[in-house]
Amino acid sequence: MGALLVLATLLAPGAAGAAPPATPGECVTDAATGTTRCLFRSGFPAAGLLAECRSDVECRVGHYHGDLDAVTWLAPPPGLGRLPRPAVTWLSSTLAEARFGCGGACTVSYFFDARRRRVSPPHWRVLAVDVRRQRLVAGEERRLAVRQIFSGRLVLSLERDWAPGGPAAEAVTAARLLPDGRLVLEWLRGPDRTPVSERITVPAVPP
Repeated sequence: MGALLVLATLLAPGAAGAAPPATPGECVTDAATGTTRCLFRSGFPAAGLLAECRSDVECRVGHYHGDLDAVTWLAPPPGLGRLPRPAVTWLSSTLAEARFGCGGACTVSYFFDARRRRVSPPHWRVLAVDVRRQRLVAGEERRLAVRQIFSGRLVLSLERDWAPGGPAAEAVTAARLLPDGRLVLEWLRGPDRTPVSERITVPAVPP
């Protein structure tokens, strides 16, 4: 197959959900079909993510273990007919986030654990990730939720007087999960969009 090696151009996460820089893939474009195939290798032997894109808005993305011809493809989440080009970030040597744009500030993320060969359910508007505890903070309509990445189980729900005009995530200017488990949250309150900063204790185990 004739192919041309190209560099991957990946979408950057939103400011409030600042993550490590997206990982460049090992990308090859098929000159005959125009399909670009990008490989994102994990630190675990012969495992990683694979993206095949016909355009920036038409891709299929999956994970492999040893055999690149036996890829398990992700199903697009409800409300998103097909997957756009992903921004893949290795948060650790074996834990990856594949983030997809879904219009405006909207994003949806899947997480892949190469060591345990598992994929998370889709998480919308991810703002922060705790790799060690395998938790994340996500915007869910007018609340923020701290969830376990792979089970999706709710750990903590946060409702505030968020600035009006959109989902809660759009009022968040910064979010970080600290090594001690606490959540540092900066957000805009009410119609006046008053800046607020909080440090919130996150339960060690879900209620």
